[in-house]
Amino acid sequence: MHAIAATLVNLLAIYAACGLIFAVPFALRGAGALDPAARRGSRGFRLAIVPGTVALWPLLLAKWRRAARAKAAP
Repeated sequence: MHAIAATLVNLLAIYAACGLIFAVPFALRGAGALDPAARRGSRGFRLAIVPGTVALWPLLLAKWRRAARAKAAP
């Protein structure tokens, strides 16, 4: 039972670390790509979206990629 708990904690730590790595470029550029109002967001706004970005990074990554593809399509 201890091994299962340790594995789950490790997986959660890896997920959170990936989220933190993703959150920096997303807060700086990605949020503005998804929402035009976010382009004018302050530093406080960008800091406030970091926890949600860390939690939802796979979903936000997929949306950011779709937005980039749609913008690049002729």
